[in-house]
Parts: sequence; structure tokens; C-alpha cells
Amino acid sequence: MGNILIVDDEQSIIDSISMVLTSEGHETDGCLNGAEALAKVRNYEYDLILLDIKMPKMDGIEVLENIMEFNPDNVVIMISGHGTIETAVEATKKGAYNFLQKPLPDLHELKLTIKNAIEFKKSRDELRNVKKELIESNQLIGSSDSMNNVKELIKKFSKTNLNVLITGESGTGKELVARQIHFNSDRSDKPFIEINSANLSEENTDRELFGYFENNIFIKGKFEKADGGTIFLDEISNLSSEIQSKLLNVIETNLITKAGSNTQVRLDVRFIFASNRDLQEELKQHRLREDFYHRINVLHINVPPLRERPEDIEDLSNYFLNVFCRENNIPLKKLSGKAKSLLITFRWPGNVRELKNLLERLIITIDKNVIEFDDIEIPGSVHSREFTELLNRNMSLNDFQNETEKIFLLKMLNDYKFNISQTAEALQIQRSHLYNLMNKYEISKPGKKS
Repeated sequence: MGNILIVDDEQSIIDSISMVLTSEGHETDGCLNGAEALAKVRNYEYDLILLDIKMPKMDGIEVLENIMEFNPDNVVIMISGHGTIETAVEATKKGAYNFLQKPLPDLHELKLTIKNAIEFKKSRDELRNVKKELIESNQLIGSSDSMNNVKELIKKFSKTNLNVLITGESGTGKELVARQIHFNSDRSDKPFIEINSANLSEENTDRELFGYFENNIFIKGKFEKADGGTIFLDEISNLSSEIQSKLLNVIETNLITKAGSNTQVRLDVRFIFASNRDLQEELKQHRLREDFYHRINVLHINVPPLRERPEDIEDLSNYFLNVFCRENNIPLKKLSGKAKSLLITFRWPGNVRELKNLLERLIITIDKNVIEFDDIEIPGSVHSREFTELLNRNMSLNDFQNETEKIFLLKMLNDYKFNISQTAEALQIQRSHLYNLMNKYEISKPGKKS
């Protein structure tokens, strides 16, 4: 049932409508003029407002404008004894949900109209709450200069329909950036369709993206399912040249051809792309088509690795601890000062995802309310043991330096999954220098012969 405000300059009409509505279980409130109505709306939240148009001093249309300006989420049904189509259209344009003429319709129709209006309000509020929860669960945490720059670009790019390319290492939050662009755009109430490029092959691309027939029924592909919304193509460097060509045609024309026919469908979608690889290197190796790259790289956001923004680690840690404890019905746990300092010293090759996984594990495994320094398992403990063994071996300084350098290089290469660009950047050396060191210690990429 709803809380309903009735605004009319005749008390008898307020009383009669109120009697009908209270018999249905609604709570009612009434007032005789626009000024009083505006005061009530500012102080109370109503599920529905019934508003007469013809009133002295301030007519219903003016009251409606003020109500919607104060809170456009209000649901208002206009009532008039001298209504015209033009008046109804004007009221609707100014935000009215419906328009009723006096004498009011029979009781059944009036009750149904009231019921539909209240259900509309509740459904819209629920949808808004779901959207709010989605935005909160996909928010970007951090106030470092680099993250503030990312947030500013999101705000700027959300206002356009141009293609966006998001780059950054695995685990930095590229998908979150894409979702934030979508949530902050005019397309936020439309679908956000994610496509993992690694799952697209020559055999299934047409079926996945353009649709297919099954039992003589056409099943829409992801492009059509995203109509009006956003398509997020993740890890685009995994796409074959042929698939890049097909996508390029769609991106350029905004048209797709339905499977099994010559029927073309115009798409209304916004494209966002992401990659964790060095796309300039992909271009040099001819794994990425130059025309495809220039078409997707209209607007660009690079998400910085966590090691470049250690000042965000405390905020991220507090956020994850709060979320995990709440989701698992566990009393809130905190990090000690030394534990926080330890987390800030890590390089986090897996970035935010690695930090998130570690904290989730600590929440479940540590029974205390305060997580201490000694509770945190240092990543790469295998390599720590190797260093300890070296310290106890009888060897020259030169041999020790070479052995420790080799162990360190192997750890860094493994941390970054043998991504040469990212490893070199983390080591703060040139790629050519890293290749020389790998040759020196006979380190080869997995799957390649030394």
C-alpha cells in the first residue's frame, strides 16, 4: 500500500478520494493549495501525488513544475475538470505520470490507476537501488593522482559515444573502468555486454556475435542483445586477423547482417575495448591490424599498476576488508600498522586482483579481529628459501651475485607471466637489457627451447 498526497482546492473532493483510498489500505494526506503542497513534498516522501490543475494563486501545472524540480522521482497524477488533450500533453511533458478528468472514472478504474502508479514508483525505486548497488560494487578505489586522472577521464568520456581503449596489466581493473563509463553514460539503463575475445574463434564468432537459427527460431547474438547499451570487448589482442576484420566492418558501419539472410540490422551501441598487452608491439609483430587499432583507439585510458600507486593500498585494503566481512557475516577485521606497511612494500604483480585475493584468504583463515604482520604470507616464499640456501653455501661473491640475480629474474618473469615489457618496466631496465640477462642465464620463455 502507498502513502498518497491529495491536492485540491475543494475539501469535499479530498475527503471523498481519501475515503476510497483508505478503504484500500492506503495512507492519505491532503492540502487545499499549491504552496502547502510544496511544503509537504519537501518534508515528506509520498508514493503518489494526486494534483488538481485548477487552483487559485498557483495552478497545478506550476505546482507540478516545482515538485519535479525539487525531486524528479515523484510520481504525480494530474486531475482536471476542464482538461483538454493539450493540457494532458503539457502535463506529461513536465513529468506527470498520468492525467485524469473530473468526474473521476468509476471506482474500479480509479483504484487500478492508483495501484499501477504506486507499483511503477516502487519498481523504479527498486531498479534505482539495484543500479546504485551495482555502481558501488564496481567503484574504483584510490585517491592517488594517477587514479584521480583515470576517474576524470571516465567522467569526460562517459558523455560521448566514441570508442574507448582501456590498457593496463592484468588485475588493474580495466573491466571496472569500462563499467564506470557505462554507468555514468546516457546508456546506463541499457545492457552492458562483455565479450571475452579469448573465447572467440573462427568457428564460433558469427554465432556468438551475430546470432544463429535454432529450431527455425533466430537467437540474437551479443551485438543485438546490447542494443542501446555498451559492448565491452576484453583482451582484444587475442583476436585473429579475420575476426578483427569482421569487427572493424561492424565498428565502421554500425551494421550487422543476420545469419542466414541478407537482412541488415543497424546497431545503437557504444564500443569499449581492453588489452593487457603492449599493443605497439602487437602492431610490430603484425598480430594486430593497424586499421583495427586506429579505429578502436579513439579515446584512451591507461590503468596504472598497483606498484605505481602504493598510496592507494590502504584504502583498497580497508574497502575489501569491509566488503568481505559484510558478505561473509564476519565481525569487521582490521590490519595492524605493521601489516599495512608490509602490504605497501609488495610489488603486486597481480595488481588489485592479487591484493583482493590475499585479503579474502586472510579474512577466512585468520580468527583474530586484527591481522598482524606475521599473519601475512609473503608472496614468493619459494624464492626466499632459495636465497636462504644460497646464504649457507660455500661460494665466491661473484657466483653468489650471479645466482641471486638469476633467481630474482626468474621470480620477476614468473610474476609477470614472462611478459617482457611489463617485467622490464618493473625492473626499471630496457627490454634489450632484460633479453641480454635472459641469454646470460639461459632463461627462455615457457614452451620455447633455450
